[in-house]
Amino acid sequence: MGDSLDFLTKYQNISNKLKKRFLRKPNVAEASDQFGKQCNLAVECEQKELWQYAGLSSLAAARCQGTLENTSSELNFLIKAGREFLVADKKDKDIGCPSIGQENTQAAVSCFGHALARCQNRSGFNTMSAGLALELALALGPTPAGSQQLRKAIDIFPTAKAISTLVSYHIKQGDYVSALQILNEFVEFIETYTNAGARGNYNVILHRCEVTRVLLLLILQPSPQRLAPSLAQVLEKYAWIEETANNDFNMSENELLLLQSLVLASQSHDHQALLELESELWPYLDSEQKELLHKLIQVLTAQ
Repeated sequence: MGDSLDFLTKYQNISNKLKKRFLRKPNVAEASDQFGKQCNLAVECEQKELWQYAGLSSLAAARCQGTLENTSSELNFLIKAGREFLVADKKDKDIGCPSIGQENTQAAVSCFGHALARCQNRSGFNTMSAGLALELALALGPTPAGSQQLRKAIDIFPTAKAISTLVSYHIKQGDYVSALQILNEFVEFIETYTNAGARGNYNVILHRCEVTRVLLLLILQPSPQRLAPSLAQVLEKYAWIEETANNDFNMSENELLLLQSLVLASQSHDHQALLELESELWPYLDSEQKELLHKLIQVLTAQ
């Protein structure tokens, strides 16, 4: 309580310098300096782990810099404030006292939103803007708001990290249709703009996308009439017992055979085979794919 009162007193004293007085202009530069630079109110609040108050101080400094038309400094303070509000929100959750109104989260979203607006249409700021949207999305987690920020990041500057995170968010939300659609578009994009000899690290990404697409298709069980030709070809590659020559994703022979067995067992509703395949496929799957495989077995067992 004492720290809070001390902060409010200092905050008010600095804010008073921004008030208009008769025949005197407000001292914006001095106020900004005291709000936001070293050995000032924001840093003092950080040292005392008063993260919400640190965010308020940095936000006030950003507004001062905006008034002074120092866009770069304003941008830096907005980002700093947003991160401080996110830390405040995380600290509250860690101690089991999340805010009902999510004030800190809303303040962080507002700060990052204003920062993105300042970056808009500025040459050379696309990567930074996309990075800010991705950072906010990761903090918001698999929520509609988090997905919205990821789409914004992808629209500004698409990266494999943002796209794969959006797929994961949709999977966590149970929206397998959207996850499959995004994955398919991503794979088609990579295959269109790279050739087999120049894919390099993309092979690792394509490998993961391929396995995830197979699992999602088996869970959704779309009818042939509703299946896009590119997705139909995904299952066709694993629908035959014969060895396939089309192994573009550097899969081991054993993994390829296990995926073929999984497709056949799913299509024939062989529950016992699925249970046996689960343990054999386990070493080849990441945590998200393991959850999808477990979901697949649940779906087919319930039918």
